[in-house]
Parts: sequence; C-alpha cells; structure tokens
Amino acid sequence: MSYLVNCECGAQVRAEDEDSLVAQIEQHVADTHPELQGKMSRDDILAMAEQA
Repeated sequence: MSYLVNCECGAQVRAEDEDSLVAQIEQHVADTHPELQGKMSRDDILAMAEQA
C-alpha cells in the first residue's frame, strides 16, 4: 500500500510505507517549511495521508 500527502505549498509526497512517508514529510518540512519543524507528530503526518 502506498501513501500520498498533498502539501498546501503544492508539493506531493508519495511513499510505499508509513515510515518512509513520515521521513519524507519531515525532510520536506525541514527544507520548505522550517517554521513548522518539530510541530508535527507522526500521527499528525499520517492523518494528512491518503492511501494511493
């Protein structure tokens, strides 16, 4: 099962499993939205995800 997150900035992040998705979103946040770094839990990230 794969996962997809559509960020408000227009970026799409896809991953094959939850761990990869969380890691990719954390990297996206660090690179693109540093003001949000550390403010999103794993559960917050997974709640934004759609199964793709």
